[in-house]
Amino acid sequence: KGAVVSDSLVTEGSEVYGSVQHSVIFAGVTIEEGASVIDSVIMPYAVIKRGAVVRRAIVAENAVIGAGCMVGEETGNIAVVGQGVTLPAGVSVTAGQQVDENTKF
Repeated sequence: KGAVVSDSLVTEGSEVYGSVQHSVIFAGVTIEEGASVIDSVIMPYAVIKRGAVVRRAIVAENAVIGAGCMVGEETGNIAVVGQGVTLPAGVSVTAGQQVDENTKF
């Protein structure tokens, strides 16, 4: 209830409470209320927290995008958040940036 999904593939077992457009969502993903995923691929068991915006990005398995984060941009290269990475609330990842477990915030 309240989710908005358009032109996307969402795998069974995902929980979508926010909005998803032109994206692929794998199994076990949680997209919280108020979060937006646009033109992106979200791998298994990733979590997109409330108010985060993921645009033109790949979010790897078990990654957590914190509340209010901005990942990717409308233009430019694809942003990548690596496997198991947790972005603290409010962090921005710009177009083309790759974030892994060694990235300092």
